[in-house]
Amino acid sequence: MSISLASRCVEGYVDLLLEPRLPTFIGLSRDVKVARAVLVGVPHDSSSTCKPGCRFAPRRVREVSQNLETYDPQLGVDASELPAADVGDLREALSPAKVVEDVAKVVRELSRAGKTPFVIGGDHMVTLGALKGLTEGVSLIMFDAHLDYRDEFPEGEKLSHATVLRRAREGPVEEAIVVGARAISREEIVALERDKQIRVVYPWSMSRVKDELSTLSGRIYVTVDMDVLDPSVAPGVGCPEPGGLTFSELAELLTEFVDSRVIGFDVVEANPLVDVNDITSCAVAKLLMKALILLLAR
Repeated sequence: MSISLASRCVEGYVDLLLEPRLPTFIGLSRDVKVARAVLVGVPHDSSSTCKPGCRFAPRRVREVSQNLETYDPQLGVDASELPAADVGDLREALSPAKVVEDVAKVVRELSRAGKTPFVIGGDHMVTLGALKGLTEGVSLIMFDAHLDYRDEFPEGEKLSHATVLRRAREGPVEEAIVVGARAISREEIVALERDKQIRVVYPWSMSRVKDELSTLSGRIYVTVDMDVLDPSVAPGVGCPEPGGLTFSELAELLTEFVDSRVIGFDVVEANPLVDVNDITSCAVAKLLMKALILLLAR
């Protein structure tokens, strides 16, 4: 008889997970029994087409989190006291297809056990795995400098961090809102005109972002590609694009809509190898803390 992931995480012998050698995020427990949210890292960047290195983000985010304040003075909650657990990292997959399969398996088991998955990437391919691990009927909110709606990139590759939204729309995602996109190909614009279930809030039209987000109903998955932030705020990304959001703008948007409708959350595409003084890794850690508090404490 198979043993569920939730119970096996407690024992520390999940096939797909590394032994718990890493420090946990903000000192969270590894015990998922009483956790309502579970963090898992995915050290993968084989689908990256810019600067590789985001496979190192899960480790570095955990490391820098040890020295950050976990109390949020705006929300009045300490993230380290929440019912959340950190079960470590998946074993590094050698192909995008394998990482999608592995992440889907873990997210599916966590969801079945009533736990909300929080995934630390890794490149954006991990989001497709998480979405496939959830049942049909998911609305997606994607913060990203890019639309990630190419059919192939590079040529002949259906699975890459530049095709995530296209593949997600072929599967579990019924509708999507992309916030902050400002680097888009002509091919994507043409394809977008045919897909009426995707709406884009560009940096020059942010005045309507809250109205757009308020239209979503049902179950919501949130993915944050760190290049949605301006490079002056988050230099440690593989494909930086000028003209992005500030950290405060992104945090405010999360505060507006992250609630019980959110069934999964990830932060992807941070690259410690090109970061400056861990600015981006610290931002990832703070976003994760904010999202955990918003989901579990209000």
